[in-house]
Amino acid sequence: MKTRQIIIDNETLDIAPSAVLLTIGAVAVEIENGKATPLARWYRRLQWDTGHRQPGRTVSQSTVDWWLEQSDEAFSEAFEDDGQRLPIWLAMHSLQTWLQLNPYPIWGNGSDFDNAQLQHAFTQHGLRWPFWRNRCLRSQRGLVLDLYPETKLPEFPADKIKHHALHDAEHEADVLAALLRTLTLSSIACITLDIPGQQLSEPGMQALIESLRHVKNTTEGVLA
Repeated sequence: MKTRQIIIDNETLDIAPSAVLLTIGAVAVEIENGKATPLARWYRRLQWDTGHRQPGRTVSQSTVDWWLEQSDEAFSEAFEDDGQRLPIWLAMHSLQTWLQLNPYPIWGNGSDFDNAQLQHAFTQHGLRWPFWRNRCLRSQRGLVLDLYPETKLPEFPADKIKHHALHDAEHEADVLAALLRTLTLSSIACITLDIPGQQLSEPGMQALIESLRHVKNTTEGVLA
């Protein structure tokens, strides 16, 4: 069974919805049998270094201190200016266009973080964030691991940079694929039929078909 989803990740200078945005990464994927295949990517580094570049957005000292503890590669990607960084208004318009071209559910890693920050930034610039597409990866992970604690999630790839927005988004797509596979397989494993003598009578065959139809419908609802 296939499903298409978007995973988005922000690197910021605060944890509030009003945070200054440093980089944003998004990947649209097709998920099937626990594997996420990228369909499209969007990645932008934003201008951030003076107050007029992102007016009305916030910085917290605790987040600044946290950045000082991260790897040189992650710090450089988040902060250094190569002359190619975009003003926030242009990045938001670009992201809006990309999301329109990829009309799938949008997963952030925390209901109050990625999507909430982008909704705040969209509103600042007169754009409408597609809130009806919001999904929370942290909630999905917590639910699946509570129900199925034996679930194995993929490790962060050794050749990627942690806290690089696009690399994080791609890894989180792999995590989402693993979570959805657990739910799908668990639904299928729940099929039980009482068939005397292990022979399918006409009513037994009908019961099997109805059970499979129910699992299919339930699974599609989970993945939608």
